[in-house]
Amino acid sequence: MDDTVTTTVASLIGLPCWGVERGQGSILSFEFGSPRLFVRDPHVSTSSSARLRESAARRVVKPVGEWNLFAFCCHWRVSSSGEVLADDDSPPARIEAAAQAMDGRTLIAFALEAASRQAVFSFDLGASLTTWPCASEDDEQWSLDLPGERVLTYRRPRQPRRRR
Repeated sequence: MDDTVTTTVASLIGLPCWGVERGQGSILSFEFGSPRLFVRDPHVSTSSSARLRESAARRVVKPVGEWNLFAFCCHWRVSSSGEVLADDDSPPARIEAAAQAMDGRTLIAFALEAASRQAVFSFDLGASLTTWPCASEDDEQWSLDLPGERVLTYRRPRQPRRRR
């Protein structure tokens, strides 16, 4: 699995990221590759949230990349020139500033540490995004939307249960 992840992410090396933004909470999103328009037509939502129902009733049109890196359900840290710009516990304004600082950086390397499940995305100009799993969760750390509507999801493997 780790070889597949490394090989797939290697396709992004040499590409600048763009449209880097903070999503809900501490989610980070990075676009890579040629832009295309994403159009989501209005639809009726049965959510109990008025905000979600209003959002669903609007058409969304926005540029997205051929590739989208989406860091969520994990710990992460954005650094530049050895200085931590933000992490998953930072206030929203600091996360947004880190996202702006990453916008336009080119991915130059990717490394995966199998034992710790830490992933390091290294960018030019001394920047990096490092992710690692939350201690108590088996959820995804990040996902990468690929061309052709495929998604690669990197998750912490479930620990085998001990028999008593």
